[in-house]
Amino acid sequence: MKVFCFYILMLCVQIAFAQKTFIFPKIKTQGTSVEQFTPANWMIIDQVSGDLNNDGSADLAVVFEYNKPVDETRVYGDNSSAIIKETQKPRILAIFFKNKSTGVLSLSTQNNDFILRSEEGGKLGDPLQQIAIKDQQLYLRFQGGSEWRWELGYTFKFENKDWFLTSVINLYFNQNSGDMTERVYDFKTRELFTTVGNLHRRDIANRRTSEVLYFSELRTFRTFKKPWAWEIMPNVYL
Repeated sequence: MKVFCFYILMLCVQIAFAQKTFIFPKIKTQGTSVEQFTPANWMIIDQVSGDLNNDGSADLAVVFEYNKPVDETRVYGDNSSAIIKETQKPRILAIFFKNKSTGVLSLSTQNNDFILRSEEGGKLGDPLQQIAIKDQQLYLRFQGGSEWRWELGYTFKFENKDWFLTSVINLYFNQNSGDMTERVYDFKTRELFTTVGNLHRRDIANRRTSEVLYFSELRTFRTFKKPWAWEIMPNVYL
């Protein structure tokens, strides 16, 4: 009986350990250099500086990556259910505003989900292509696939004390034939522009249409968890 009870106890411990959720560190709220914000066992894989809140100072956006793979449960297909378990290196997006007079950087937001991981790009490898700052907006670009490829570009802007999604570009194309569908979403004007045709012969082979874009409210980093997690239209995901 004692042996049986010990076996059950060890089994429970193993299950609990296996189900342990990875705990993300909390990024420091203030500092003067990106090195001060980098948590132990994490590294900087991309960073960009530029004015994000229209005060004339060089703000900072950084992507950190953990130094080893762990089990993560990632969202795909909707914005609430975590449905796919993957073993990969977690990533963090952190955005800092710089005080023009003191040079102090203050954390505006930390997001542990939105940046795609290195294993989420398919045969093309790491899907993270670019982070950029232009016109007080943050641009995030991803791509992946194989013969059929996809490209996703997201633009966020800081307004009313939050980070709002302002536009998305979604391109899906065949690398060999050039057949493509491109959708450009403008959430400010509530317009959707769709181009269907050929990537290699854009001037003569493509058909472009526009329509009203329907959604309930503007998404933020908080309400739009990650790429492929918003079914904006039936069977169309951003």
